[in-house]
Amino acid sequence: MKFFRVTRFSATCAAFLSCGSAALAHHAAPAFFDVRATVSVEGTVTAHRLSNPHSYFRLTTDDGVDWAFESGPSWTALAKLGWNESTVPNGARVRMTGNPALNGRPIARYQTIMVHGADSGASVMIFGGGRAPWVPRARALGSDCDNGIEACVMLEPSAVQTLQAEFGDNGVWSALPQ
Repeated sequence: MKFFRVTRFSATCAAFLSCGSAALAHHAAPAFFDVRATVSVEGTVTAHRLSNPHSYFRLTTDDGVDWAFESGPSWTALAKLGWNESTVPNGARVRMTGNPALNGRPIARYQTIMVHGADSGASVMIFGGGRAPWVPRARALGSDCDNGIEACVMLEPSAVQTLQAEFGDNGVWSALPQ
């Protein structure tokens, strides 16, 4: 009997430690990303992987640079907000803003995604923004997206210009690097 108790205790400890090691293996954003800096990149979504603990979007810029953007929230959290495989589809023209990798590689942790419309005069969808100071103003200028996703705002081009004028280069409309 004593042997059984020791074995069950050992199994319980092993299970606890294995769960703990998975949690410890998960990284904090400042370990890999410069959380004080922001980069904006525009291009076409060429791939996406919706998974836990992070989802990834790959986009290729017009000059052929491949960027990878990591989501902060898990795929489970994004799905609870209404995201699915077609939210930001492959082939979509996007501008993504986020914290760049500390090592200088074309990798960032995204903060905001702007999905362009079919042409330059079409409305855009902006996802994300969290607690950014411009979010309430974007909501006032636009409307909730038809896709039902929380933290998604539909904006006319004139509203995007208003955000640029009022908030400068601290949103997804930020000037692109030259």
